[in-house]
Amino acid sequence: MDRKEFVNILKDRILIMDGAVGTELQRKKYLDDVVIPEELNIKFPERISDVYSSYINVGSDIIFTNTFGVNPIRLKRHGLLNKADEIVMSGIDLIREISPDVIIAGDISSLGEYTEPLGALSFEEVYNAFAFQASLLQKHGADIIVIETMTEIKEMKAAILAARENFQGAVIAQMTFSKDGVTVTGTDLKSFIAMVESLGVDVLGLNCSIGSLDLAELAKVLCMNTNLPISFKPNAGIPVLINHETQFPETKEEFLEASLKAHSYGVNMFGGCCGTNPEFIKVLSAELKNKAPKTRNVKNKYFLSTRTKAIDINEIKKPVIIGERINPTNRKKFQEELLRGNLSSVKDEACSQVHSGANSLDVNMGVPGVDEIKLLKNAVNQIQEIVSVPLCIDSSNPNALKEAVKNCAGRPIINSVNGERAKLNAILPIAKRYGAALIALATDENGIPKTAKERLKIAEKILNFIDKYGFERKNIIFDYLVLSVSSLPEQIQETLKAMKESKKMYPECKLVLGVSNVSFGLPSRQTINSTFLKMAVDAGLDFAIINPHENWSIDDILARNLLENKDKGAIKYIETFGSFKKQIPKTETEKLSLDEQLYFAVLNGNKESVTDILNQIITSAFDPFKTVNDNVLKALNLVGEKFASKEYFLPQIIMSAQAAQAAFAIVKTILRKGEVQSIGKVIVATVKGDMHDIGKNIVGAVLESYGFDVVDMGINVDAQAIIDKAREINPIAIGLSALMTTTMPEMETVVKLKKASNIPTKIIIGGAAVTEKYAKEIEADAYAKDAIEAATYIRTLQK
Repeated sequence: MDRKEFVNILKDRILIMDGAVGTELQRKKYLDDVVIPEELNIKFPERISDVYSSYINVGSDIIFTNTFGVNPIRLKRHGLLNKADEIVMSGIDLIREISPDVIIAGDISSLGEYTEPLGALSFEEVYNAFAFQASLLQKHGADIIVIETMTEIKEMKAAILAARENFQGAVIAQMTFSKDGVTVTGTDLKSFIAMVESLGVDVLGLNCSIGSLDLAELAKVLCMNTNLPISFKPNAGIPVLINHETQFPETKEEFLEASLKAHSYGVNMFGGCCGTNPEFIKVLSAELKNKAPKTRNVKNKYFLSTRTKAIDINEIKKPVIIGERINPTNRKKFQEELLRGNLSSVKDEACSQVHSGANSLDVNMGVPGVDEIKLLKNAVNQIQEIVSVPLCIDSSNPNALKEAVKNCAGRPIINSVNGERAKLNAILPIAKRYGAALIALATDENGIPKTAKERLKIAEKILNFIDKYGFERKNIIFDYLVLSVSSLPEQIQETLKAMKESKKMYPECKLVLGVSNVSFGLPSRQTINSTFLKMAVDAGLDFAIINPHENWSIDDILARNLLENKDKGAIKYIETFGSFKKQIPKTETEKLSLDEQLYFAVLNGNKESVTDILNQIITSAFDPFKTVNDNVLKALNLVGEKFASKEYFLPQIIMSAQAAQAAFAIVKTILRKGEVQSIGKVIVATVKGDMHDIGKNIVGAVLESYGFDVVDMGINVDAQAIIDKAREINPIAIGLSALMTTTMPEMETVVKLKKASNIPTKIIIGGAAVTEKYAKEIEADAYAKDAIEAATYIRTLQK
């Protein structure tokens, strides 16, 4: 089944997917004697066939293959990598044997590890793992691919690219969200739409994590913001543990009610995730199968995004401000830092520009003598985790652009191409592959044309080129280039004329200008810049690359006369402003004290600046440990508050914790031996049977940042081993993590063993399925919903 055929079906009628496979296998006790569920395909094929058949018999149009985790990272961990081809082939053939007409969805899901900078995996490693899986699904005849239960947008990006480039059929992308419409790594629904639409998926959707009524409301947001088909595959409620058994509280009637509501919003595909069973799909099929989908006509959206935020350029007040200050040009100190690989000022500039109102940030690392490919990639990775605005990646080096755009956890802008064929050939493939918008300068190998007409000819040449390449015109942002009014005053009107004509000729294309060029060589430059910006907005400007710290409310008549070429030689303007002295903002003249510098370094996750600050503190009159202890803890407390209010997400928690850890590590190393003592030992472990460690690792990092000595026992840890270690080191607390409800009872085992051993330590538990109620039931000492809560509780044990 080709992509077009599948999408056409969705335009005509509702398709019914299957329900849960994993929980059905557990319920039927089919997972005995296999290492992972996918091994059933080759070891006990009759078991998985039974589940497939149960859904086909009640009306499922689409069956997901039992290949959820058939990626090389997971298979290698379980000694099954050499069985990958056989597992995928059997998973597909078993469905085809039951029903030759059903649509077979090759199932792909998360690798279980984050992509850098949140985790250790490179983008290439993630891409290759998914490409391996997609290639096998293509080889053995899957009709479509569904990428599901994803929580991290960068991993989703790699999976979509791998599917698109190694599979010929339609691709469906599904993420899992909390009730408030945000993933655990901070991605909201519009950021999800922005990314997956730009990468060319055929369907986007939601699955797992929350109950069907809550998920229906999230589906409504998707329906209001995209015209792509939408899939809907909720859980049967949020799982609870009753008498040591996992139960899903939602009834099939409640599930159907939510699905009908989702249908009224415009959803096209329906199925069930964890806790659903053939009875759920039966009622769903009876009500919705083959019905016509609701027609949606969402007005044109133009999203740019990061991991945590998307902005719709068509809705935002113009101009969209692109902060220009992450650029080393004519900035000696900045250049020196970049030559050392120090990104402290880069991150400071990012934060301060956003604080001053920047909607996006231009990122330029063009310094002679640096490895621009590596530096630009690192800058992008770090900036996008401390600010939430989209990035504009600025480089003339195609290889640097490729690495930087690839590592964007959102949809960026590339700055830039021009009318030169070589430039277009080098950079256009990058923009198309990674779904970026693209700035196109109205210049070519002959330089900047003098007239609006000539600049528009270059714009037309660029559009003709991208049309042949298959790059949509709406992704082009034209820059008709403004020159200095001091030397070429007549050119200002040519630029504005080209912009006005472009809006008429190419309305789908946006407009951008680097505004500050206009005032070069004249006094009171900001007076000219601000006045010109207002004129450019009137001409249709969408984006302005400017310094957001400046005053952009000025609209001066003398500057306007100069820009309209009514003040020859700028005589009147210079007479008035010739002795003008720029008033330096107070914020630029104030020098932060060392303890304040340390505080903000931790608050902003600025790990690179910690060493310099600490060296100054150690050689000053400050008490190093007191300064670190007071200011780092104060910053971490604010980080915790920001996390609680959802201003910060996990990436910010991790980066602040790393900065704090660096500060404590330096003090412990430099001060006399024994002067700094650990404030207490804490054991952290993922309980037996559970292979998930991301949450545990974050808790450990945060605790270390507070000065605790963390003993990380890893994953799948036996209860007795935890108690033996506790008896050996006498910790003030044991932190237990479990992601799955099936492994939660191991927590109770640890609690009972601790009591029997009379070890005077506290046990705190947490994890995706763990609740405060469960903590009380098993008589754990505390429950924490996240790393900050865990650290807050454990700190009280010092007192």
